[in-house]
Amino acid sequence: MNDEPLVLLNPGPACTTERVRAALGRGDMCHRESEFTALLADLREGLVRCLNVAETHETVLVTGSGTSAMEMAVISSVREGRSLLVVNNGVYGDRLAKIARANGIPVTEVSGDWTTPIDPELVREALAADPSIDAVAMVFHETTTGLINPVRAVGAVVRDSEACFVVDAISATANEDEDLADIDADFICGTANKGLHALPGMSFILVSQKAVRRLYEVPTRSLYLNAATYLDGQRKGDVPFTPAVQVCFALDEAIKEFEERGGFAARTAEYRARADLVRKAVNDLGLKILVEPPHRSNAVTMIRLPEGVTYPTLHDELKAAGYVIYAGQGTLSKEFFRIATMGEIPWPKLERFVDVLGSTVHQLRSQG
Repeated sequence: MNDEPLVLLNPGPACTTERVRAALGRGDMCHRESEFTALLADLREGLVRCLNVAETHETVLVTGSGTSAMEMAVISSVREGRSLLVVNNGVYGDRLAKIARANGIPVTEVSGDWTTPIDPELVREALAADPSIDAVAMVFHETTTGLINPVRAVGAVVRDSEACFVVDAISATANEDEDLADIDADFICGTANKGLHALPGMSFILVSQKAVRRLYEVPTRSLYLNAATYLDGQRKGDVPFTPAVQVCFALDEAIKEFEERGGFAARTAEYRARADLVRKAVNDLGLKILVEPPHRSNAVTMIRLPEGVTYPTLHDELKAAGYVIYAGQGTLSKEFFRIATMGEIPWPKLERFVDVLGSTVHQLRSQG
């Protein structure tokens, strides 16, 4: 085993900088004191600022994984007696539907192949056919396959209706080509880790004014994840439950680092370059990438396993060299693996990875 820290090439948790990790050591802080009120304000303002939606959205922070933000958004977007339309072409689209059903919200689905972006016209047709639809939920980046969905086009369709648009941008926050400011989303779900390079444990929804009106019209479906309670408190500098204070320190540092490094444009360019490096190496090895080039994300590449090589074998060989890759999901798990180039990955380490990947694949092929 390599003595250096493992480089995580999985789609979260992502690697972070020493500066962000060091922020955990700022010390203990009571969340009912003025110091935390100031920190909370900085985070709420910093997130909408660095994600380019300060003029249209405000932040609701919640302690939890990205799924907590997804659940908060779903249960806050559909009024009593109405339904949710879910765009489902991957594991996380399916999760949105499961969240709704678990909370007693009727669901209609527009389903598609896991490797193909959904046709926005199907959303338009579904909205026209069912006046009970109160919100449309979809995933920006399906990390199941590395597929980018047409969020901007779907947002334009939803904008012409009474429905709210809920976007799971958890693995697309700050690192995909379409700016969050341009997708007409009312509820944007994000997390501190992944593209923002903070630590897991804090998530958020960014809410438009339409979303704010909606979350006060829905029934209370959860004690812990009731967005109206959080928004009321956070507007006054308060939180309803004990937050992960030290993780808030790290998020604060990550926002500063993000902006100092050039913000959205710089990080998106960095992620594209990383993906290009990995994909060229994969193509040179003769391995198939599942998603076609126009629809690929900047952060995740889904690759067919070399013939005769199992995922556990490939995973263990690469881990011994210092790199953690990720398995496929669902029906793709036996044939494909994923490389996620998100988080803090110094370029020389990524260059070394593609060399290690090449030599490992050649070695395993020769053994087969």
